[in-house]
Amino acid sequence: RGTTGGRIDPYRTTAADRESSSASGAALWEYSDQVAEALARDLSDLDQIRAAPTRVVLELGDLRNRTNTPTGDFELIQHRIRTRLTKSRLIRDHFIIVDDPHRMDSEKRRLIGSDTGDTGTARYKPEDTYVLLGDFFESRRGSTRRYYFEFKLTQLASREMVWDSSYDLAQQ
Repeated sequence: RGTTGGRIDPYRTTAADRESSSASGAALWEYSDQVAEALARDLSDLDQIRAAPTRVVLELGDLRNRTNTPTGDFELIQHRIRTRLTKSRLIRDHFIIVDDPHRMDSEKRRLIGSDTGDTGTARYKPEDTYVLLGDFFESRRGSTRRYYFEFKLTQLASREMVWDSSYDLAQQ
């Protein structure tokens, strides 16, 4: 009750969004929701994944920002997509989602110590591991900005790209 204290609905376009030459925060918020839902459906429906005898490992790789919009905005979107994928029942039914091995190795050393002789965290068979990578591009014409988000799923051992898809966003 009372004033909002400056809080806003994150899905609402603000005057700052309209004045900025960067991607609208509200548009990126909505976009990340849509992309995460589509990714979950698409990845869980792949024949190769559905036919696997057990859940396969999903490494969430990097997201390359090839736009003029600040990298921090896209890192936020990357983490929103990652969180939504992790929460998706479709994804969890078919994939074991793992975190960055170097980061986890560092955490294990910090928590357990390196004098135990075992400093590394679990590694998975490359044959059972898939990496999800993304690239984000931007095209500008006057006040119109078009964004192209491309994802690909690659089987780690063979480097075979087993799936790729794109998602578009445009704003003026």
